Amino acid sequence: MSVFFYGCVTMDGYLADKNHNLDWLYQTGSVEETGYENFYKSMDITIMGKRTFNEIKGMENIGSFYPTTQNYVFTHAESLSSNGFIPVNYDIIEFVKKINKDKNIWVIG
Repeated sequence: MSVFFYGCVTMDGYLADKNHNLDWLYQTGSVEETGYENFYKSMDITIMGKRTFNEIKGMENIGSFYPTTQNYVFTHAESLSSNGFIPVNYDIIEFVKKINKDKNIWVIG
């Protein structure tokens, strides 16, 4: 098993700006410039927190974002508003330990 973090981080090491927004993420390069497609093809599972999920759930055609992976959202909610995303209320380390060793995991942030 390999666990990858593929995300955007500000120069000062934060994911969100000082107002807890992620607007700056939409100013990043194109898919071709980032190598995203090749990276995604090698992933089996995505793991994200509820704030990350909330950021993408309102986007158009969310089902097309991660169509070939199992997608887990760590949250206290029992259900989520989008198909293809599985809510998990469990210790993340214990959760990852139970995943099949031949899977690649992308921690989205």
